[in-house]
Formats: sequence, C-alpha cells, structure tokens
Amino acid sequence: MTKYGAASLATILLCSTLTVYGGSTGNPTPGSPHDTLNFHLKKSASGVVGCSGNGHAAFVRYDDTTGQVLPTDIYISMIDWEQIDNDSDGFFDEDVPDGIDNDFDGLTDEDGIEPGASTGFIDCDGLDGDVTLQIRDTEPDKGVISTHEWFIRMSGKPEENFAFWTNADQVSCILTEDPDGIPLSGDEVVDCSYDNSPWVQLGYVNLASYDGGCVKQVKLGGKNNAKGGGKTPFCDMTSEFEVDVDVNGDGIIATDPDSGEQDQYLFSISCVDVPETTEDESATCPLSRMIWEVDEVNTTTKAKVQVFVGHTGTARIKGGKISGKGSK
Repeated sequence: MTKYGAASLATILLCSTLTVYGGSTGNPTPGSPHDTLNFHLKKSASGVVGCSGNGHAAFVRYDDTTGQVLPTDIYISMIDWEQIDNDSDGFFDEDVPDGIDNDFDGLTDEDGIEPGASTGFIDCDGLDGDVTLQIRDTEPDKGVISTHEWFIRMSGKPEENFAFWTNADQVSCILTEDPDGIPLSGDEVVDCSYDNSPWVQLGYVNLASYDGGCVKQVKLGGKNNAKGGGKTPFCDMTSEFEVDVDVNGDGIIATDPDSGEQDQYLFSISCVDVPETTEDESATCPLSRMIWEVDEVNTTTKAKVQVFVGHTGTARIKGGKISGKGSK
C-alpha cells in the first residue's frame, strides 16, 4: 500500500480554452497552444487576494513599511491529463459538472474534463509565502505529457527587476512498514511525499542579466522617454526546466541521447520505484515540480513580470532520480 502526503495529493480540475499564438522572434513557436501568466508585486497590508483557481495572475508581497520583498516560493506543477469518454458515447468532456444534462442522454455531469487539462493559479496570493500554479497538459494520452518552451520578461516600468532561484522538487518513496519481513509479499507500506527529500537547486534567474537581460529598455529621446518607452525583450528560460536523471540507479548520467538521462523535461519525471513492493510507485506518484524561490534582495517592489508558456512537444513519463540541471 502506498500513502501519499497531502501536498502530493493536491490536484484541481481547471477548465480553459486552448489558444493559438501567432508568435514572433523570441516567443513560443507559432501555431502552438500557449498560456500567458503575470506576476505582480503587491503591498502586504492590502488584504488577501481571492483566487478562482483558473486565473493567470499571481501576487508576490512586500512590506510597505520597510520596502522589503517577502520570502515567497512559487510552486509549479503538472498533472498527467488523460482524456476519457466517461459515458462511452463517442464524445469527450461534453457533460461537465454544472447540474445540466448537456448531451441530452438523461444523465447529468457524467462526462466532465479530467484533472490536468487547464492552467491556473491554485493559490495566487503570496501573502502566506507560497504561490501555487498548475500548468496544463495538452497531450490526452495517459503516460505522456506536453512539454513546453518558457519565456519571461519584465512588463512594467523600467528600472524594475525580478529574480529567483530555480529548484526541482521530486516525490521520494520510503518503505515504512513490512510486517512479515518478506519483500514483494504485498503487505509493505510505502510513504511517498515531496517532503521526503530536499530540493535540487538548478539555477538562478535575474531578469536584469539573464540571457542578455529581460528588463524594459528605455528609448532615449522618444516621446515616451519620461514614462520609460522602449522594447522589452523576452528571455528564453526553457533550459531551467531541463534536468539530468539517473534512470537505472547506477549513479551515473549517461551521455548517450538514447539513454533518456540528459536534458529531460522536469515534469516528465515521476519518482523512483521501491523494489521491495509489488506496486510500481513510479507509475502512480505525482510528477516532479518546479519551485521558484524569489530573491528578495534583487526583486523590486514595483516589478511586473510576464511569462509565456508554449506547448510545443511531448515526453513520456518515467521514473528516475533527478541529479541536477541539464547540460544545455
């Protein structure tokens, strides 16, 4: 039997519409579904912000007396979305939970959208120190997820900045009980939780200098000079989501591309199977997640950040131990 911690079981059903992005240089691949996310700095004394669960804006807080940005961790996760025809009528997701018989079959709410299909901030307010974001999976097959291109830039006034450390957080499974002392007998109890292992630090993103700089550039001499006119470039931070993974447990990251150990997409990595049990934990545990740890020193109090997430590829989910950032 496998027990999952509360944080590992936190899932939410979010609903949204796919959009197509026309794109230009420095943005997600043209024609691919994408999500646009916005981060704002907000005074801590201004009250709690309500979150609907499918919004695309979040708030990092700062002390309006001292001007100090408050410690904030931004948790980013995915769920393997599997599109299912729950009522076997040949259609998908045509009768969502709303109390109405949308497909006129005499039943209500029997074919809704499965978890993982939508992007939204589950917790959009960093007043308590945490922000939680779920990124949608656009690949409907079980065991396969969509992969992404990540782009970021400052979107507010010039001379503002946003900085954070990137960390991988992976579920680890620990054998806690084996009453008969016989492996694979079926009475083993395993605890699987994000809390069972420390974060793996991947990198550092400072928009003032990352990838040549992603902050607003002032256009000197223009009519918007006083207001900070000028173009703000996007920075490609996709590599922050690529990790090296020890798949076979030998402690070595194979460089052969066919090994599937170098430069793997973070959200495609589950956990390591516990060999003493009959269950394959790597097939059922939550996927690894990203944590942005806000740098309070180098983040300014009027920062506004825009993030584009392009859904451009796919990857098969697999187990393995994340060892660090990819080689790219």
